[in-house]
Amino acid sequence: MGGFCLPSVLLILFTIGMSSAHSCKPHQMVCPFGWESWGGSCYKLLEERMTWHEGRLKCQEMGGEMVAPSSLEENNYLLSKTSYRAWVNCNDLENEGQWDCTSDNGGYRNWNADEPNGGTSENCVEILSLTGWDGKWNDGPCSNEYHIICKGEEVVATKAKLKQWRLLASCLTGHTLREIPTSNVRACATVCHYDPRCRSFNVLRFGTGERICQLNNSTRYETDHTQFVKSEKPFTCIYGER
Repeated sequence: MGGFCLPSVLLILFTIGMSSAHSCKPHQMVCPFGWESWGGSCYKLLEERMTWHEGRLKCQEMGGEMVAPSSLEENNYLLSKTSYRAWVNCNDLENEGQWDCTSDNGGYRNWNADEPNGGTSENCVEILSLTGWDGKWNDGPCSNEYHIICKGEEVVATKAKLKQWRLLASCLTGHTLREIPTSNVRACATVCHYDPRCRSFNVLRFGTGERICQLNNSTRYETDHTQFVKSEKPFTCIYGER
């Protein structure tokens, strides 16, 4: 299955993939499956409510950190992710009254009026979406169980190795998991690699220069042969599988 299967693929790669080398953005950045991109970082809301310590550890296990917003814009973004309460990666566990946040927080604080006020019994910070709070912060007992929002780094799409993929000037139809804009074949391959549901992908190229990455939940061998369609015009669709 390894290697390229058509001589024309070399031209396809030059036309669709390598053209990104001449753009202002040489690398496309993507988030792993299940994470949402915002502001150059990746975010994931954990549906299970946890204590502050459990949430911070869970985010670290997933390769990220519990979020400590560094601006009003990021604070409002987090607010849009939860309809309850969510922990913020700030605490004064070591020194009462000296609130320690993650290193990239930049000293941003969004306390509600008269907060923090819990003393030694409330050492962890939560963001509240409740009526009247509108994303303001409150100090609370670290043992309470709230939502967790993790923050991680985007992945450089060029880390994908195209030699691991078999590329064809065709498209698999009827098995699309999701569609996302893409800059090139390599970027689409990376997104597919990080999505455990993805079995193959299509890269569609339109006359306007727009490219769409379609992630498929099947390969051409697992479907009806009529669903695997050769591109009507050169380079309009590239299919990839491993």
